[in-house]
Amino acid sequence: MNYQKQVIIIIALSVLIGAIFNTLRHDGIKWLAEPIKTVTDPEDALNILAEPSIREIDIETARSLHGAGVLFVDARAEEYLLEGFIPGSIADDDVEVLSEKINTLIGLDKGFVIYCSDDDCGSSEELAYELQDIGFNNILVFKGGWRSWTDAGLEIEYNE
Repeated sequence: MNYQKQVIIIIALSVLIGAIFNTLRHDGIKWLAEPIKTVTDPEDALNILAEPSIREIDIETARSLHGAGVLFVDARAEEYLLEGFIPGSIADDDVEVLSEKINTLIGLDKGFVIYCSDDDCGSSEELAYELQDIGFNNILVFKGGWRSWTDAGLEIEYNE
C-alpha cells in the first residue's frame, strides 16, 4: 500500500471513531445547532433564565419592551445609523466597547434587545452570540429589526 492510501485510511478511521465516540457520549457535540426560540409575551421575554439564553421576538413584543424602557442595541454597521435608529438605542462597531456600555447601563443579567436591518440580516444573531460569550445572560433578538420598525411607522431617532 502506498503512503497516500495509508494516510487516507488513517484519517477516515479517525473521523469514524470520533463520530462514534461523540454519538455515544451523553454530552457530545450536537450535530445541528438548535434554532433560536421565539417569545411573544413581554413578561416571558424579560424573565431571566438560569442558563444564558438568546430568544427571538417580533414587532409587537419589541414595541412593548421599548415602551417599558428596555435597552435596545443596534447591530448594524455605523454607516447605516445615518438612516436613523430606534430611539434610545446604543451601537458601536467595537464589541468590547459596546459590551462595556451595556454592562454600565444594565449589567450582565438584565434583558435587552438586539436588532439589525431586517429578517435576512444575521448581524443581530452574531452579536447576540458574541455578547453571550462575554457573559450577558438574557438577550432578545428582534428579528424584523429596523425595516419592521419603520414599516410599522414607529418613532425613529437620528444623530445630529
